[in-house]
Amino acid sequence: MSQSDAVQQAATRLDAAVEGLAKSLNEFLEDIQSVASLKEQLRTLTNERDRLLKELEDERGRARRLEAANDEVSDRLEALTGTLKTMTPANRGGAGLEF
Repeated sequence: MSQSDAVQQAATRLDAAVEGLAKSLNEFLEDIQSVASLKEQLRTLTNERDRLLKELEDERGRARRLEAANDEVSDRLEALTGTLKTMTPANRGGAGLEF
């Protein structure tokens, strides 16, 4: 093998190595872009989760307030029913409404 053949083979191997390096670099850059995209998606999902958690807590508070109001109305109705029962003629010996 002559010196020029050896140089040609070395140049061919160098070209192949440079092409492999370029391919690897492109794949690496694509991976970096994918990571950046995933980080952005994670930020978006985290923000959405935080918003939904706040909405859930707000609705839980609303449910507690509604339950307390319901209990209060129920207690008042029971008290009113009791008062009406004592005021009906049936409880005084006559015919009256039944509750």
